[in-house]
Amino acid sequence: MEDEKIYIDLQKVPLKSEREEIRNRRRKRFLIFLLCLFFLLAGMLGGYLLNRATHPSYEADATGTMGELEYIMDHYWLYGDEHEDLTTEMEDKAFYGMTAFENDPYTTYMSTKEMEEFSTGINMNYVGIGVQYRTVDEVSVVQKVFKNSPAEIAGILAGDIIETVDGTSIKGLDTDAIREMVIGPEGTDVKIGVDRAGEKLELTCTRAQIDSSAYAWKENDYVVLELNSFGTTTAQECMKYLDEYTDVEKIIIDLRDDTGGYQSSVREVCGLFIGNDKVYLRQKDVNGTEVADYTTTPKVYDNFKQIVLLVNESTASAAEVFTICLKEMHPNVTIVGTKTFGKGVIQTNYPLNNGAVLKMTAYYWLSPNGVSIHGEGIAPDVEVRQADISYEYYTMMEEDETCGYDSVSDFTRIAQLSLQYLGYDVKRSDGYFDEAFLEELLKYKKDRELEQTDVLDAKTYQMIISDVIRVINDDPSKDYQFVKAKEILSGN
Repeated sequence: MEDEKIYIDLQKVPLKSEREEIRNRRRKRFLIFLLCLFFLLAGMLGGYLLNRATHPSYEADATGTMGELEYIMDHYWLYGDEHEDLTTEMEDKAFYGMTAFENDPYTTYMSTKEMEEFSTGINMNYVGIGVQYRTVDEVSVVQKVFKNSPAEIAGILAGDIIETVDGTSIKGLDTDAIREMVIGPEGTDVKIGVDRAGEKLELTCTRAQIDSSAYAWKENDYVVLELNSFGTTTAQECMKYLDEYTDVEKIIIDLRDDTGGYQSSVREVCGLFIGNDKVYLRQKDVNGTEVADYTTTPKVYDNFKQIVLLVNESTASAAEVFTICLKEMHPNVTIVGTKTFGKGVIQTNYPLNNGAVLKMTAYYWLSPNGVSIHGEGIAPDVEVRQADISYEYYTMMEEDETCGYDSVSDFTRIAQLSLQYLGYDVKRSDGYFDEAFLEELLKYKKDRELEQTDVLDAKTYQMIISDVIRVINDDPSKDYQFVKAKEILSGN
């Protein structure tokens, strides 16, 4: 065995002295690591203590940039105490921004309150008095009084200028504040103070449930059906009226200024006129998948053999679905008015955990025959414009403001268009105040028993606007589109 050797790889098994050196190196590295860790933690602690000194109440409970902003604004913003729930307001603002895209104005975040107001606006059912009004420069003018409403019963008219609610002036209040004053418990009274052509009136309205998405009446040998919106009860409201006219064969359906509503509603209302289980719409999703949707209706009014649809540039969305559906699916439909808005997409509401809703565009919609009107609108069969004044957005004059001879003003231009519409012999409508306009203005002032001054003053201007609104809403002979619809039904 002498010749047998046992070889030990010394490089694999260190000698005692080498093992000590390795242990020493490891100790040094560990100490260096501990020193680095100490200085790192000391730096972090110093930053925290410095921040505490600057902001004593700061707590590291904010998560991410959003959380940091909420905490800092809530604790240190100078105007923070002017907001009841600043954190919620900030979150809402952030969510609005996150869902805002230029190529899709319909997708939006809606707070709980906004969703409630949105639904009320579509359904047009609430406890109130039944008027629509427009507030311009602190002047609130009644635009429309709904049929059989408390306002109509009390005698409120389109064109009335609302000045007080229960004796309290509404000047300077926005529409939401005025609405809160007008609505209230069913059966209670509210006094509405109005200015009607200079006469001060206080009219008492008894608040009631307003279901105003549809209204119909018979005139001569035809029915007129107004569709103001496609809400959850619109089909039932239509049936309530149409059941009285099952022996009438002609109908005018007024969709002007109907900006849409719910898909389920238009599904039912289309069915009233074209029958059950008929394609009224096709929808296409982000993947290009196309699905047909079918009418559902408890009743069909096939007695209406001739239909005229009234539309304008504010006829949109569900109202456009209804318009093109009847045009394609009913044998005798004529569209009268001006080209519709052109909203050919559908939104879906997605409830969120905070009680709000994401209203998001989810589909294109197409007509039964596959036509898209998105961005194009629906062209009428017979184009008829209203008077030029109907398309104007006016502002009010300041109380001490006037327009006189040889001046040029947009107030004069609006007054010229208005007096033309009211039947006065005004030749020009360019805003230039000439002698001919003054002559007609003085005639109007005399008719209205106003002071015979040689200027267009704020009081006269306001009265002219009020008269125009009243005539637009209450004088069918001045509604050129409605006149044409009657002519078509009479065979002219």
